[in-house]
Amino acid sequence: IQVDIMLELRGAPALSPFRSRKLHFRIQDIVPEIEHVYAEFMHFVDLEADLSDAEQAILDRLLTYGPSVPVEEPDGVLFLVVPRPGTLSPWSSKATDIARNCGLRQIHRIER
Repeated sequence: IQVDIMLELRGAPALSPFRSRKLHFRIQDIVPEIEHVYAEFMHFVDLEADLSDAEQAILDRLLTYGPSVPVEEPDGVLFLVVPRPGTLSPWSSKATDIARNCGLRQIHRIER
């Protein structure tokens, strides 16, 4: 029996400060009680086997991208937005190919 492993890794903030403020104001027009909006990427890594420490370091470097925006500790209500079941996003295809080309053969798929 093969048991797959799913890693859940926090990613970078998904919105620049400008876009975060803009979204906050749009939401606040509808729900005035909203005090703050924050969005970050979450990476889901489907593995066939555990990664070694060196392989985990490679994966961590691959999943560190985008502009440098301060990360916040989530607080409040969480809304998790993911692709529809059965959907394979272009980002996922490319990220999975890159990880495999970096020697991470245990990875079935990476999604965010």
